[in-house]
Amino acid sequence: MTEAVLPLQTFLFQFLFLLVAIALESRVLYRRMNISRRTSVEYSTFINLLAASTGWLVFFLIQEWIPLYLKDQLISYIFFDRLLGPRPEDLTLVIAATGVVIFFSAFLIKLSGLNLLETFLEDKPQGENESAKRPWPTLIHRLDDVAASPKSNHATTILLANAYSYSAISLLLFLRFLQIYTPINNLNF
Repeated sequence: MTEAVLPLQTFLFQFLFLLVAIALESRVLYRRMNISRRTSVEYSTFINLLAASTGWLVFFLIQEWIPLYLKDQLISYIFFDRLLGPRPEDLTLVIAATGVVIFFSAFLIKLSGLNLLETFLEDKPQGENESAKRPWPTLIHRLDDVAASPKSNHATTILLANAYSYSAISLLLFLRFLQIYTPINNLNF
């Protein structure tokens, strides 16, 4: 009989990373999309949970086809925070390429999630705007409308938010790496 092993440390770090990503990305959404703070937190929570759950689902589906030596390295890293073997630096290119793929995959998932969310929550019809209510919209009125309500580009907003959150998560992982591999006895204060 096989026993189930729970990688509690991985779950806790995933939870921490989600909290950091939601906080940073909601601030970017609030600033760039001109929505309320509450709405930006709700949007950010939805798109980050969608990206995380999709990522884990893809991971569990793909892990069947990962070569055995990479699967051993992955399991060792998830459970013990260390790579196996005498030369784990041989995996640097694989880790970097995987990070880039994950970043852009998360970007596409979050962008699709935001578009899907806005489609479901849209209340007003598309053709309604301020200049349509004026009997004779002049050039000055049209310029005022453009200056007053700039349309944010969702792709740029999500890319910027994703970059902020991934930068912060990378910093946390780097600090975690320093904490694991720095001998406490050699620190001089």
